[in-house]
Amino acid sequence: MWRVVVLGFLLGLQAQTLGPEVRTALHYDPMRHTLVWTTPEPLTAGDKIEIVDLIGRRVAVFQPLPAEEGSFSLPALAEGLYYARWTTENGRIRAVRRFTVTR
Repeated sequence: MWRVVVLGFLLGLQAQTLGPEVRTALHYDPMRHTLVWTTPEPLTAGDKIEIVDLIGRRVAVFQPLPAEEGSFSLPALAEGLYYARWTTENGRIRAVRRFTVTR
């Protein structure tokens, strides 16, 4: 138990001391049923966020993204486990996050 706590603390400390590199954040807000993103990088016209369920079906695609930060409402998603994948127009993956929808 203590090893896990210490490891988690050290990983969190390392993430805080990495410096001002590019930090792209993508997360699901379960209270508002929204997907929230932010990035310090400039967006391109081909940037998109895809929502994929566990079977691999593409549930939603958001393209183009309107700004460097914002959110999309996802009230129609059924309960379950999903992945959000943010890619650029040249196919580079900026972020992938797993999230669970519960009602």
